[in-house]
This record gives sequence, structure tokens and C-alpha cells, in this order.
Amino acid sequence: MANRTDPDADTVHGANPQFLVDRIIRVKIYNDAYWKEFCFGLTTESLIDEAARLDYVGGTYGGRRRPARFLCLFLKLLQIQPEEEVVMEYIKQPELKYLRALGCAYLRITARYSTIFQTFEPLFADYRKLRYRDMYGKISIIHMDEFVDWLLREETVCDVTMPQMPKREILEQTGQLQPYQSVLEDDLEDLEDLERSLQELQEAEAKKKELLSSKEAEAAKADEELAAKKAEPAEVEPETSSRKDKERRRSEEARRGDDDRAPKKDKDRASKKDKARRVDEDRPSRRDKDRDRRDDEDRSSKKDKARRTDEDRGGKKEKAKTRDRDDDRKTKKTKYANKADEERAEGHTKKDKDGLSVDEWNEIRKGMGLKPLK
Repeated sequence: MANRTDPDADTVHGANPQFLVDRIIRVKIYNDAYWKEFCFGLTTESLIDEAARLDYVGGTYGGRRRPARFLCLFLKLLQIQPEEEVVMEYIKQPELKYLRALGCAYLRITARYSTIFQTFEPLFADYRKLRYRDMYGKISIIHMDEFVDWLLREETVCDVTMPQMPKREILEQTGQLQPYQSVLEDDLEDLEDLERSLQELQEAEAKKKELLSSKEAEAAKADEELAAKKAEPAEVEPETSSRKDKERRRSEEARRGDDDRAPKKDKDRASKKDKARRVDEDRPSRRDKDRDRRDDEDRSSKKDKARRTDEDRGGKKEKAKTRDRDDDRKTKKTKYANKADEERAEGHTKKDKDGLSVDEWNEIRKGMGLKPLK
């Protein structure tokens, strides 16, 4: 019983008003908890309170395609079918924007075409924001004029299929509507006036610039003429007696100044000559001192070099002697197997205390019939 249409309701487009909503969407609304709890027993007056609690516009959303509260109230309006005057009051009131959107959706699906155009066209000046929930559950911001434009142009709004509408030009031709007057006509007129004023200002500024440029050109010509006049050679005027007197006085003053400056100049010249002579006298003594100092330095350097060369030579001789001794020792070590052989060999070459060698003694002993020495 709760889901049945009001028995006093008229058919809309030749059918039950609730059947304007698709059956699948209708079943989802009937099974929704909000429909069962809050939409039961609503009237045209109590529906205003529920519409005031709406916070977004939308159809079904989410994975289960749950119906939005806006869609449930829309179906409730189709079920109770309020009078057209009541729906107009829903739309004209300025406070509850979601109630206005609900009334527009109901009027679009039930009213005549001429009434729809006449009611919706003033709403294009309403720019209030609305929250819109799409089928994925995401909330976005739209405006009232945008929602009204959807109702006029789109085939499906909030999962409800809208009946087709003829074009406005056809209704104008049949005499059902007056020619369209845009709400922005006054703004367009103001805009045209503003553009005209801007053009006038630009023209005035252009004229000012032209005047300034002409004045600047005239000033530049005048400056050029003055410069040309200054560049021309001045005419020589005849000398007068007063001018000759001034020149004579100047020449006398210059001569007196030269006479005063002469002794000072002579003194300066004499002092410069004395300084130059002293410098010339000092130069040879300085040269001799420098030469003696250089000679002493050369001698000392030569002595140092000679001493270093002698030391180098003595060191080389000592190194050669030590090197020869080392060589002799090495040769002796390699020549004799032991120390006894070395002493025997030295005995053949050395002489004894009497001054005879071992060989000489052996000859003497041989003559005497004695055994030779070892």
C-alpha cells in the first residue's frame, strides 16, 4: 500500500507517474531504509522538511547502486502528485536550493513544454553551488544554472530518463512561446557602453600624444636654429679707445708680474744647479766604493772556491788510498789459502836480521854441507 500511487493522481504522458522511473531504480528505492523510515506518509508540507535536510543531488551510487535521498523524494513527489502551484512555490522560494532543484526535476518530467521553458529560463541567473554525487560516490560541485541546463538538454539526469522536448524555435513558430530574451541583455548593453567609453578614452589619449609630439618637434627645431646661430662667426667690432686702454693696463700688469717673478726664478735655477753639481761630485766616489766592494767579494769567492777544490782533491786522494788498500787485502785473501802460506811467501821476500835472504843462506849452508832452511 505504501508504494502505490495516489488514486486521485492523473496519468503523466499516458502512464502511471511512478512508472516514469525505471523499474530497477524503483525497486531499489522501495527496498531502501530511508524510503521505508522517512518517506512513509509524507505530504506536500512535510516533504519540505525532508528536502531541507538534503545535502547533495544525485541518483544511485556505489557498488550496490544505492539510491540517494534526493531520488527517493523525487519518487515520492511522483507518488503523491502535488498540484502545479505547489511545485511552483517549491521553485520560486529562494532559501532552500535543494528543494528548488527537486521541484525543477519534478516539473521537467510532468509539466507542459511551454511551462517548462517559461519557468526554467529565469533560473539561469541562479549561480548558487550544489553538491552532486556521481555513480562512483564522488562528490563534486555544480551550480543551479548548470543543473537546470542538464534538465533541458540531457536525456538522463540522476538516473531518471527525461521525456524528449521539442526545440524552442518550434514552440516560437507555433505561438506557444515569445521570442527568447536573455537575462544577460542588460549586462551586454552595459558592456557595449563600457567599450564605447574605452574607445573614446583611447582616442583622446592618441590626440594628446599627437599634440605632445608636435610640440616636441617644434621645440627641437627651435633648439636647432639656436645652435646654428651660435655656430656662426660673430662680427668683429671696431676697437674703441676704452678697449685699447683696458688692453694697455693688462699688458702693464703682466709686465710687472714678470719683473716680480724674475728674481724668484733666478734663485730656483741657482739652487737646481748646486744640487746637480753635488750629485755629479758624489757619483764618482760612489762608483769607486761600489767597485772596491765588488772586487773584495770576487776575491773572497775565489779563495773559497780554491779552498773547496783543495779539500775535494785531498778527500779524493784519501779515498783512492783506502780503495787500494782494500783491493790489496782482497787479493791477498784470494792468493793464499791460510796465514802460514802467507808468512812463508813473505819470508822469501823479506830479509832477516843479518841482511841476507833465505835463498842466500841456503846457498851458504849448502857449501858448508848443512841442510837447507825451510
